[in-house]
Amino acid sequence: MQITKGFKYRIYPNEEQQALINHQCFIYNQAYNICLNLQKEQWEKNKDLDKKERTYLKASEIDSKVKELLKQRELSYKSVTTQQARINANRALEQALKDKNKGFPKFKNSKFAKQSFNWNNQGYQIKDDENPKFKIFRLMNTALKMRYHRELSKEYKLNQITILKSHNKYFVSFSITYENKVLLMSKENLNINKAIGIDLNINDIALSNKELIPTNSKNFNSAKYSKIFKRLQRKQSRRFLKSKKEKTKLGVNFKKTQQRLNKIYEKSTNIKSDYYHKITSKLSNEFDLIVVEDLKTKNMTKRVKLKNVKAKSGLNRSILNTSFYQFTQMLEYKLRHNGKFFVKVNPQYTSKTCNVCGNVKDNLTLKDRKYICEKCGNAIHRDINASLNILERGLKSFGLGISLEDYKLKAFRVS
Repeated sequence: MQITKGFKYRIYPNEEQQALINHQCFIYNQAYNICLNLQKEQWEKNKDLDKKERTYLKASEIDSKVKELLKQRELSYKSVTTQQARINANRALEQALKDKNKGFPKFKNSKFAKQSFNWNNQGYQIKDDENPKFKIFRLMNTALKMRYHRELSKEYKLNQITILKSHNKYFVSFSITYENKVLLMSKENLNINKAIGIDLNINDIALSNKELIPTNSKNFNSAKYSKIFKRLQRKQSRRFLKSKKEKTKLGVNFKKTQQRLNKIYEKSTNIKSDYYHKITSKLSNEFDLIVVEDLKTKNMTKRVKLKNVKAKSGLNRSILNTSFYQFTQMLEYKLRHNGKFFVKVNPQYTSKTCNVCGNVKDNLTLKDRKYICEKCGNAIHRDINASLNILERGLKSFGLGISLEDYKLKAFRVS
């Protein structure tokens, strides 16, 4: 089975190497924006013409125009960077045409804290370093020190290299394809005892084996720095409003404070990512089938127009902070990599349905942490009850992916 996977490593460039990387990020942004602008101009010319009369720029023509404009601006560039920018710009346009709700792709801004550029699979080397924890990564005739914390798969095919700058830290990512020699499971040899349902919420990750794993959603905001973070955010907000009112530029202090905020945010993001990686790795190793809810975070965090606006906004922040999508994505690719099964099911009424008798308790609220069934007397933690229902639905719909049964109609069906 072929697997495409990304490997990310931190690199430690010196000042001269940082300047080179920063310049390539800037060139990539410029080339990307030029490509988008050329395509936009071409679309304006074509929109009123008949289909037979329309003309489109070839890739070589776009590359030539990009290089010409960069030379006019007296900017040195690498052809690989500009070509990769053109490829990504075309890809963004194609996606925008497929999904009209996305709108026209956004132009790149070189002032953002996160910058990157792509490179193809040519002209690179990875060599040993004196320190076994590091490797020397060579690109653009530059030797970059790379923290080699995990081995790349043997006999891989490199698809693309990405150099990323994030809040004054530098990283390199390798997109590789390799043959994964793992036995794929089938329905016939699946052990039902190694199947589990998971209910995700802002307080905990509930498993159908009656285990509760805390999500620590509050800690993801970096509890150690939460007061500092909020204070600095308020300060930044006041500075921004004052600047807008007086029509003046934001000062050096604003930028310094923003850098501090970025560091705190990055720290909390890394804490969450590390925590989720540990949990998902443990679960994917222990179980052969994992069932989760097909949650739509966008729908869950819609604004409330009338009542309980403050409470709802707080809940929305917690939902977004817990990152259900990130957790399920990690689970899915780890299970697929191990040749195991991952199933999503309809989330409707998983918490309100009794896992013993199937009775639906419509008056259950978020404050009720224990599920007590009036029909059969079943008393259980509400999230454990939901995880048991999720597992049952997953087993019923196994092989279909998302369950096709409408549980909302089932809830109103007369027994």
